[in-house]
This record gives sequence, structure tokens and C-alpha cells, in this order.
Amino acid sequence: MSLSSGSRTPPTPAPAPHHPTGAALGLSGLSVDLSQREGGVCDLAIMVVEARYERIHAALMLAVTACALGQHVVLFGMGAGVAAFCQNWDGLEQAERDAGRQEAGVAGIQDLRTALLEFEEASLLVCDSGLKAMKLPDEALVEGVACVGLPTFMDRAGTARLAVF
Repeated sequence: MSLSSGSRTPPTPAPAPHHPTGAALGLSGLSVDLSQREGGVCDLAIMVVEARYERIHAALMLAVTACALGQHVVLFGMGAGVAAFCQNWDGLEQAERDAGRQEAGVAGIQDLRTALLEFEEASLLVCDSGLKAMKLPDEALVEGVACVGLPTFMDRAGTARLAVF
């Protein structure tokens, strides 16, 4: 048996399946059409599944830092984690801890969330079933937060690093 020392051309990948109805719906075909903010690929996907202050603060700090470094971030609130995306912080646990952070010179959660909404690199999403489970209407959400299903989050996150808070 002889081995070739020449180069080998990789096979051409098969075309992606076509979804005949409506606009492009992502890899699963189950997600809604959401315009991707400029930049395309997601570098970091963050799931917020709890409403405890420390976890939400950490998730927002990580997201703001990543965006400041030019990384594209998708934040997704599920279950009690939708509190991080509500105008009035509905359901946030241990909210009194924010004052101590701010007194220490650390950005509070309101400032962090406001900064995220200003970054083109950030997309903020909540799970539709999370809103239902928390008995919150879409109107409780901060402007700029999209209510979607889990398949949309999966499509948007792609192969990005995943952090769960």
C-alpha cells in the first residue's frame, strides 16, 4: 500500500435543509425570526435561571465585560431568571444588596442592564414559558428584550461558550 504525499480536497458539505415557510428560522426551524444585531456570531451565551441578586449581578457583570471586549453576547432569562429583564425587577430576591455594591463603588444591576441595552454586541431574550410561569405579561419586560422560545436561544447561541447563573 502506498501513501500519497499530495493534498486532498475535503468533500463539499451538503446544503442546509430549506424551510419553505416564511423567513429564515434558524437551525431548528422552530424559532422565531429575530434580527441578529450586527456582528453575527455569538461568543458567549448566558442563561439566567434564578432571581437571586448575586447570580443576576454576576451574569450582568460577565455580559458587560464581554461586550466591552467586543464579544457578542446573548443573555436568556428562564423561569425565575426573567426577573433580570423586567422593568421593575419583578421577583428579584435580595434586592437590598444592590445598595451595598453601589456604596463600594461597584456598578449596580440597573446600571449594568442599561449598559447592556446600549451595546450592539448584546442581545437580551427571555423564555416565553418563563414569563408564563412567573405570571408576568410581556409588558413587564424592559424595552429591547425579546420574548422567545428555547429553540430561538439555542439557535442564537450556536456553539458559543455557555454560562448559567
